[in-house]
Amino acid sequence: MGNEKPVRGEIWDVNLDPALGHEQGGRRPVLVVSVDQFNQGPSGLVIVVPITSKDKRIRSQVAIEAGEGGLNTRSFAMCEAVRSVSLERLSGRRGVVSPETMAKVAYCLQVLLGI
Repeated sequence: MGNEKPVRGEIWDVNLDPALGHEQGGRRPVLVVSVDQFNQGPSGLVIVVPITSKDKRIRSQVAIEAGEGGLNTRSFAMCEAVRSVSLERLSGRRGVVSPETMAKVAYCLQVLLGI
């Protein structure tokens, strides 16, 4: 990853293995959802939502259109799979999602987490 720090709303490539059960695993894009103050702090962690290209028609998933955030195909932010990962897992920045997409993801997380 180098010295680059992730910023809220960016899409990064990450390796989520090892995964268990229904957790998302493998090398895949993720959307950074934690605030920049946390991302650049001493924890060495970032909170992300994994992204998939498979449309499972789950209400907790937010569509991201092809081209947005550096994604090649229409994809879906899997808000139900939110997790923290070490900065060491991040391997490359793809791009940034629109404020509208980020607002939809934030709303979905609020509903899922009851906050």
